[in-house]
Amino acid sequence: MKSKLFLIVCLLWAFISQAKTIAISYFDNSSGDAKYNALSKGISDMLITDLSKVKGVTIVEREKLEKLLQEIKLGQSKYFDQTTAVKLGKGLGAQNILTGSFYILDNIIRLDARLIDVQTGGVIFAEQVSGNKNNFFSLHQQLANLLAKSINIPYSPDLSGLYKTNEQVSINEVVNYSNAIELQDVGMDLEAKLLLEKTVKSNPKFQFAKYKLDEIKDLIKKIEAEREKLILEELKNTINTIDASNEKFGMQLTNVWTTLVSSYKFNQLLSFNNSIRKMKVDDKKKIYGEASPYTLGEMLSFYDCYAFDALKKYDLVIDEGKSFITKYPTSMYFQSVKMYLEKAIKEIEWRENAKKGLDNKLAAESLDAYVNYLNNLEWKTNLQFVNTKEYQNYAQIYKTQVLNTNKETIATWDESSKFNEFTNFFEIAQNYNDIKMMEDIVSTSKNLFTDPDDQEKVYSLENKLEDFKTKTIENETKIKELESIAKKGSKHEMENVIHWLFSNEQYNRPDLLLEICDKYLKTGKPTTEKEVDENLHAWDGFIMYTGKLKNIEDANKAFENLKSKADDYKAFQKDYDKKVREINKDFRSLQNDYTSYLKNLKHKDPMCNVLENYASTYNENHQYIDEVYTRKQILELYKLDDDKKSLQLFLLMMSYYNLGNFDNVRKTATLYNELYPTGSYAESVKSIVDFLPK
Repeated sequence: MKSKLFLIVCLLWAFISQAKTIAISYFDNSSGDAKYNALSKGISDMLITDLSKVKGVTIVEREKLEKLLQEIKLGQSKYFDQTTAVKLGKGLGAQNILTGSFYILDNIIRLDARLIDVQTGGVIFAEQVSGNKNNFFSLHQQLANLLAKSINIPYSPDLSGLYKTNEQVSINEVVNYSNAIELQDVGMDLEAKLLLEKTVKSNPKFQFAKYKLDEIKDLIKKIEAEREKLILEELKNTINTIDASNEKFGMQLTNVWTTLVSSYKFNQLLSFNNSIRKMKVDDKKKIYGEASPYTLGEMLSFYDCYAFDALKKYDLVIDEGKSFITKYPTSMYFQSVKMYLEKAIKEIEWRENAKKGLDNKLAAESLDAYVNYLNNLEWKTNLQFVNTKEYQNYAQIYKTQVLNTNKETIATWDESSKFNEFTNFFEIAQNYNDIKMMEDIVSTSKNLFTDPDDQEKVYSLENKLEDFKTKTIENETKIKELESIAKKGSKHEMENVIHWLFSNEQYNRPDLLLEICDKYLKTGKPTTEKEVDENLHAWDGFIMYTGKLKNIEDANKAFENLKSKADDYKAFQKDYDKKVREINKDFRSLQNDYTSYLKNLKHKDPMCNVLENYASTYNENHQYIDEVYTRKQILELYKLDDDKKSLQLFLLMMSYYNLGNFDNVRKTATLYNELYPTGSYAESVKSIVDFLPK
């Protein structure tokens, strides 16, 4: 056992003795342009960050280098000096030290580097790399590779995960990164954080900046946590030593109140006030001496009002505010408390008044959402893909969510052309020969829209209905003819249909037209130019109607099938390629329309829009609890794109803020920053969190 232990110790010692320790000093600015001075630290820091991931070598932390430089008060002009480098290396306990300089002229940057043996002072290698200043990662990689090769350690550019060699980072972005390091070194962590956030936002692929930003954020959190700890300890000591009989009683209380208010600890302030009350000190006690106008009860009540207002607990503000102005009408804080009280009363009244008409407002918003959704069917680009079965689904939505509307909802509906928006589905129903739906729309409109101008519109709609009924009877004969041709029509009869293919859409039987095109194409190969023309017309109709009535995939297969038959057509039709290109153009346009249809209608749940409208209504009426619940539903139930999701997260955070639920504000803000660190609302989120009560 002892022998094994000895062996392990020996191996460990051998490993340690072979491990290399390297210090990387700051790079000297040889350009003479002061705007690049910060790169001195930036280049060094990036090399340190990258190479610290390599096994078999220890890279001295930059902070140790910075501390040593401050202690020995070395100027930047000395960084590249060989004697100075050896001195630095020994002070840092390094075997080797890398020193260097950079030179920038126009679009070119050159990096010079020397690796020095600290014991001997000898130069292990001296290398130079140069290239475009806006392709900094390439130069960084070259230099890191040279250093790794010279000391025989494994290195690859993707080892650290901080960059890819083909990614572009401009020299200005590297300068910003470097300036952030300078700011951090002089204790300006918040300023460094802001500069890095700006840099990452401009180039999200700049991983070094992201890494440094996370590092600074963690540091700020630790500093804040330590500050919080010190504040709490000071408070605890102060609270434990408070003595009502002490002549400094008032000052002790003031110190606690001031600390809690300045650190936004309003819940703790309320808890502290309650602990003072438990001491059973007389409310009339003048806390700053007998000459002072301020009493203990007055100050406790004032700070309670202050805290309740900050926490948006308006019911409690009203209770405590009324008590204060009754007991302390001559207080110097009277006007402040009165302001809190008036604000709270106004907020409560607003919420109560809003509740009275809220149901109608929500019903109107629901109506608006469904009408806007269904009116997308008006677009021919969408309607062409809606078969009879799908239409029935849309018709059911219209019937239950729109036609069932009452007059109160219509009156509340914020829409300038209510009648037109409400009855747009009439045209859609007409497209599917749904006379029953058209009759229901006319009948409902008569009851809902009683204004004389609207009644004229109802009358006009009624006339449209009667005209359509007449026309439908007239078309029945033609439709029967199409049905007959589709079933057992001659080739000549099918050719006649194909000739006026698109004009026959008025009969709204695209299924029959598809059937006729399909049947015609199965009659055999064309043998004349005229037959080729007829066949290509039929192919055009077949492809387009397949895409509209079945699916795009089948339509694409049909088009590929057409292209495979080129030899059957080219011999008889010199314009074959041109006609195929025209068919292809029509089909690609149809594909784009289909994609739009899926996005705007087919795969869109109208209830999501309803909930969005509800949430906005709750917000406008200060019903923040309902708003929170609704926005959480939106986020949980629906797959939103990034723009929508980031907006809903931000609005959820704001609704928590309006409730005074600051813990959930922070949680939601944290989630937002994790998902969208450079999102549209990132700065607003930061501003709100920074000013939150702690």
